[in-house]
Amino acid sequence: MALEKTIGKLDKYLERLGKGQASKIKSADLEKVEKKLLARKTALLAELQETSKDSKQSRLKAKISVVDEQLERAKWLSAKLSEMPET
Repeated sequence: MALEKTIGKLDKYLERLGKGQASKIKSADLEKVEKKLLARKTALLAELQETSKDSKQSRLKAKISVVDEQLERAKWLSAKLSEMPET
């Protein structure tokens, strides 16, 4: 379901890009976001190692899962952007 939303957003973006209503996403910006996500994941993993409470561990695991999903989306978007012809 989330992938369908992402694809829909990409389609809308490409439509706006074609009409000149949006600027092209720069790969450097996407790499910057990926680095932030990786740093966030590293921090969450370190916090998970230090935590002994089960409830906090489950919350941290959920957050790590969300970050992993966002990283997958960033990689997917990067692949899609590399497929796009230069404008």
